[in-house]
Amino acid sequence: MKIAFVVYQFIREKGGVESYVWNASKQLLDRGHEVHIFAHRSCPDPDKRLIFHRIPAITFWSPLKYWTFAVNAPKIIKNSAIAFDLIHGFTQTLSQDIYRVGGGCHWDYMMHTYPLMQSRLGKIFMCMNPRHFSLLLLEKIIFKKKCYKQITCISEQCKGELIRHYQLSPDDIEVIYNGVDVKVFTPHNRPIYRDRIRAQYAITPDEVLVLFVGSGFKRKGLRHVINALSLFGASQKIKLLVVGRGNVREYQRFAKKKGVLDKLVFAGVCKHIHEIYAAGDIFIFPSEYDAFGTACLEAMASGLPVIVSSASGVSEIVTHGEDGFTVRHPIDAEEIAKYLRALLNKEAREHMGFLARLKAERYSFQANIEKTLQVYRKVSNIHS
Repeated sequence: MKIAFVVYQFIREKGGVESYVWNASKQLLDRGHEVHIFAHRSCPDPDKRLIFHRIPAITFWSPLKYWTFAVNAPKIIKNSAIAFDLIHGFTQTLSQDIYRVGGGCHWDYMMHTYPLMQSRLGKIFMCMNPRHFSLLLLEKIIFKKKCYKQITCISEQCKGELIRHYQLSPDDIEVIYNGVDVKVFTPHNRPIYRDRIRAQYAITPDEVLVLFVGSGFKRKGLRHVINALSLFGASQKIKLLVVGRGNVREYQRFAKKKGVLDKLVFAGVCKHIHEIYAAGDIFIFPSEYDAFGTACLEAMASGLPVIVSSASGVSEIVTHGEDGFTVRHPIDAEEIAKYLRALLNKEAREHMGFLARLKAERYSFQANIEKTLQVYRKVSNIHS
């Protein structure tokens, strides 16, 4: 098949949708398909199998960036005069065959990210913001005018939001959970990296290392983890390694107030995250809102038991009490602490981590692409 991928930027190191598009394109190339990347910004392809096309966009003001890209992308694809079998959109544009919704509805994102959204006046104020107004309007046009033939979502939670907000038919939406590279994220990394990484962050061999990975500490629930840690005794051998971008000083002050500053280590952004997972014992992800949460799947593939929030889509693939624990929403520090205590037992967490790895193998990149190809074939039949 000749496939067009449309994404605002094609830079693997960005993570998120960019990393997903990179991996998906490689999987399709390996299966013999021809993949073209339509993006405003892109990085070179090391093995030179991808074909790039630049989408012009006005970038100095975010509303113009979103709209100029959304309008220009279909025009550039049409002007290329290439007969694509499928156009797969990963960014909001006004025309595509398949539209992958990777972040849920923007309204729900706003509700869980900005405290102002909790009041009527706050909602009005936030919606008057040019950036949010533009994104909400563009999203509404795409769904109301049906600028697609098929939608894919990364969780049932995300699918439910679309149906609720835009009264879409469930038949128009396929759920394809994110995939993970089970060769990069593997328990086999443990003997290679564990001792070095723990020494780097001054984690002693007898300390249980809990990992928190994610940028945007508020929405990812870091405060709830700190609250849970404050319920442990000072002598408890437990440390929290925080990986990602956020307001470190704010959370250091909060941890100091709760008396657990000595139990936190902030690592910043780490490029080789698979090495971090190898050093950990438990992964915690009490997000206040997340359409999925790929970091959790990476941790499971690395053989770690996970504690996740029911407000994140990844909780849909976690079997409570077997390969992880799911905490209720709103987040309950007592409940988080309860599950952390259960996993302080080495034998219990290793058994649960083993089952987490088995679960993650069902959500490999290969499995993700196979399901995506099923959708491709479905849409191709619609075309014919």
